[in-house]
Amino acid sequence: MARISVHVTYYRSISDVQLEEGATVERLLAEMNLFPDAHIVLRGKVPVPLSEPIHDKEEVRIIRVASGG
Repeated sequence: MARISVHVTYYRSISDVQLEEGATVERLLAEMNLFPDAHIVLRGKVPVPLSEPIHDKEEVRIIRVASGG
């Protein structure tokens, strides 16, 4: 299966992550060892569902969700 490269911004750090073609947002988070329920992935300013496929050379931003009281 072909590989794709995803340009990721996370905590002011920018990196390229290599994934299998057809990988989802959930797979991207798993590859980065991030919990899906603690992070939001954005394309531009739009949140992307976990089941959404990631495309080659796509740029996404990951934000950690903070909660508490």
